[in-house]
Amino acid sequence: MNHAAPYKNCSTMNTASELKAVTRALRKCSYCGFAPTDTHKLRKCRGCLAAPTYCSKDCQRADWRIHKALSKQPGFADMSLDTSAHTLGYPNPDELLKSVSAFIASHDWALRTAIRACAVLTHGVGLDDHPRDQILLCRLARAPSNNAGMECNPAQGFKFVELRYCPIESWVHGGLGGAEEPRLKEAFERGLQVADEQHRSRAHEDGCKHYLGMRVAAFTIDGVSAAPVQFIPLYHIDPDIAPPPVRGDVRVALEDLLEFCTRSINGGQFVLRRLFAPSREIGPWVVVPGRYVRMQQNWVWEPIFDDWEDYESGRVEYPALSVALVGLRTPPALSMFLFRSLWIHLC
Repeated sequence: MNHAAPYKNCSTMNTASELKAVTRALRKCSYCGFAPTDTHKLRKCRGCLAAPTYCSKDCQRADWRIHKALSKQPGFADMSLDTSAHTLGYPNPDELLKSVSAFIASHDWALRTAIRACAVLTHGVGLDDHPRDQILLCRLARAPSNNAGMECNPAQGFKFVELRYCPIESWVHGGLGGAEEPRLKEAFERGLQVADEQHRSRAHEDGCKHYLGMRVAAFTIDGVSAAPVQFIPLYHIDPDIAPPPVRGDVRVALEDLLEFCTRSINGGQFVLRRLFAPSREIGPWVVVPGRYVRMQQNWVWEPIFDDWEDYESGRVEYPALSVALVGLRTPPALSMFLFRSLWIHLC
């Protein structure tokens, strides 16, 4: 097994056509990705640690079997959160969890991409070789400038520290602070089982024979005795169309992309997001830097430019972006495209 060193520094469902509209709001439906409008607000599931939001009861019901196992589980949500919140400057656990959830949501693309890039760089593109007994821990820490207030920019409350693999068994027996927590193990195993059964059922209904199981990732926050957990499905890659091994220029591009994601998260000057909801035609590599601005009592993301060519040609200048690109060997647009080429083969 490859034990690489850790990398350091969440009415009716919407149609696919609706999802291609520009969605720049911070909060989106956790199931279909739809953003709220003036006439269509999101509903929040307050029973869950990560407080997912939904555009409709249909989306909440459709996603329920995935996240219900973690809902109101004392092993996940009843572990000295009062102490953690007060230590970090929050009045109560709810405000702390809202801040963590908003930070993860605002940097969703960069965090997900960093997690996937770390997985590929560590274990290769053959996802069936990735260990399912390991959890990928994404460690965060409170940013020094964090004022712990809801008026603060949601993208600036925390900082990214490292990514590292840890045996699941070790994590559930003390990975949240060194003390064994039986309720955590019970809740985690129940959540993993439900998620696996749901994805296996979906794969069967879709006629997909490539589903392997779940990879697990968790966001840990220094000083916080709870961690939002994500279950990520793994699929076989068709050997006839599998991408080449990750080495040479491809590996360099992935390393640069991982570093760029880290700098975007920790720099606090821009946030990488898609202009449009993802689709096989558009591709999730179409992300650009932008800033969160306060608009009508909401935080809204506004792009700095709509096309990387505008920046690369000099038509648009943004000093903070130039600083973040110093020392990187691969242009962001190219590294994103190469990264996507490793994942487009999935079922």
